[in-house]
Amino acid sequence: MTQQIMSLKPVLKESLHRKIADAIIDYINTSGLKAGEKLPSERALSESLSISRNSLREALRVLENEGIIEVRTGKGTYVTGGPSENIINVKLWKVDYKELLEIKYVLERGFIEQLCYYEKIPDLSKVEQALCQMEEAAKLGLYLQRADYVFHNELRQMITNTAMVQLIDTLVKTLDSYGDVLRGAEQIWISTIPYHRQILEGIQEKDFVKAGEACRIIYETDLHALQLKEEYDL
Repeated sequence: MTQQIMSLKPVLKESLHRKIADAIIDYINTSGLKAGEKLPSERALSESLSISRNSLREALRVLENEGIIEVRTGKGTYVTGGPSENIINVKLWKVDYKELLEIKYVLERGFIEQLCYYEKIPDLSKVEQALCQMEEAAKLGLYLQRADYVFHNELRQMITNTAMVQLIDTLVKTLDSYGDVLRGAEQIWISTIPYHRQILEGIQEKDFVKAGEACRIIYETDLHALQLKEEYDL
């Protein structure tokens, strides 16, 4: 007689297809593929993911139903220009953005505190360079989202907790996608640049009160941006 194991639940095929679909989304994101660009062949994808072609095709159907890709018979699979063009992670789009923002704030504030208490001040030259680019662009009324990302990413890379780094990076990319569609967003993001300078100075001076206050103000500005997005119903 087969013993029933009550604590285990069956693995649903849908769960595997969702995981494969998420892996393909990550590939689209990290590779910077745009609408109309072609994904690798089914053979290349299945070999890279170590899965069967049938499992891959089921995952592609999931993504096609979500409007993320288009499978063209005999031609290959292409990224679409649908609502999910600026994809970070489909699952993260389905949760409360204010909660995600709060998580990001708590984690980011935590690692900035770590940096302020390092015995030796880390090399901040790349952070400074990204900030200077942001400041120069701001004089022209422009916001450089990529430079903003580099600023925070260079700081994140200085801590040793890789799991935290990856988690914050995913949150940042997801939340940054609001900046691509929010009307009037440039002025909102530009207003945070002086506080980025304050974070940098706080780390240099080992003054977490100064850096932490700047983090709080940036967080509250981001909250304001989310509220505007809700009002515009984007």
